[in-house]
Amino acid sequence: MSRRRAKGFKDFKRRKAHRRERDRVLIVTEGKKTEPSYFNHLIRELGLTTAKVRIAGDGGSAPVSVLDTAKEYLDEDDDYEQIYLVFDRDNHASYDEALTRVQGLSERRSFGSKTILAAPSVPCFEVWYALHIADSCRPYQGTQRASPAKELITALEKQQINGRAIFQNYDKSDCSAFFQEISQYRDDAKRRSARILREAENRGDQTYHENPSTRVHLIVEALERLAQADEPS
Repeated sequence: MSRRRAKGFKDFKRRKAHRRERDRVLIVTEGKKTEPSYFNHLIRELGLTTAKVRIAGDGGSAPVSVLDTAKEYLDEDDDYEQIYLVFDRDNHASYDEALTRVQGLSERRSFGSKTILAAPSVPCFEVWYALHIADSCRPYQGTQRASPAKELITALEKQQINGRAIFQNYDKSDCSAFFQEISQYRDDAKRRSARILREAENRGDQTYHENPSTRVHLIVEALERLAQADEPS
């Protein structure tokens, strides 16, 4: 009978490489253009690939449809270790239902080893852009003529970096015009976003209804960690 070979450094490297290959991320977004545009720019900047990070911009037009789409992707391919659902609060009637169902999905025994996280924005994804350049926490309630999301975007178009209104004539479908310029302030945006949530919790605000707020920074931090883990040692 042959003796079992002791596991050495090559075996460890092989296991580590296999783990990295399996550490795939699925990001399902409500928006077909806005969120995919940002995340595609981000993964390119971080040196990640679409094989590692799948960005699905076909989540439908409501929070619950984002969840349903994520479940369809997992039914087809459950080899994702991190799953993020990105949607807006705005005036969506299914917002709270989606949050409850995401929690239920994350607690399913078959998904026990996976990270399944809702990353909503109140009122909309563009609050993440605003946090790159401003500390403002003014709530957006909407008006008779404009939804909360539209109200935020109107304010965003007036914000400036170094005297320039870089979001002027804002195009939801493509962030190419300003991605590089705001990228240098990403750490500021993460810090502001986390601080807003802490302060809202201290005030006793309802979780996931903090206005304004976003949890996009949690996805950004996860992608940054993934990129660092992929760097050659």
